Amino acid sequence: MKFELEELWLQAEAVFRGTVPSLVTLLLVFLCVLPYGIPGLSKVMPLLPVISIYFWSIYRPELTCLTCHFFIGLLQDILVGNPVGLSAATFIGIYAAVHYQRQFFHNKTFVVLWASFALLLVVVLSINFAIIALYNLSFFPLFPVCLQFLLTIALYPVLTRLFQWILRVSLRPA
Repeated sequence: MKFELEELWLQAEAVFRGTVPSLVTLLLVFLCVLPYGIPGLSKVMPLLPVISIYFWSIYRPELTCLTCHFFIGLLQDILVGNPVGLSAATFIGIYAAVHYQRQFFHNKTFVVLWASFALLLVVVLSINFAIIALYNLSFFPLFPVCLQFLLTIALYPVLTRLFQWILRVSLRPA
């Protein structure tokens, strides 16, 4: 009986370890949509889930799940009010971009990864800006998008530290 219980515990732990990146990304989606009571914050809220997907796709790609990214993106679109599927496509696009450039990201310094993230974020925000403008049939001010970009880039090092800690603590080899 004790052996079966230990084996069950090890299987549960393995399942938990496999879902950590998705759970972290989901938590960041909820942090982004919480009402903080600050007028206009939702328009410039940093794209925290994008940082998460980028990080986990580089450091633990075997634990990233495209299906989870898709459904987390759909949930974000529903909660934020974006066109349904936009965040899902964005999340999958970020994963694909990192996946196809995996050799480039291997053993790069933090500054190179940060600059690469900034470049990828410019592309993502530009495409999202164009899609939302077409969806609404009108342009909206570019300043909130630029501020969102700057806030996301500024929070990248902080979240990267947090994710590295999560890697060390909860995803260490069994």
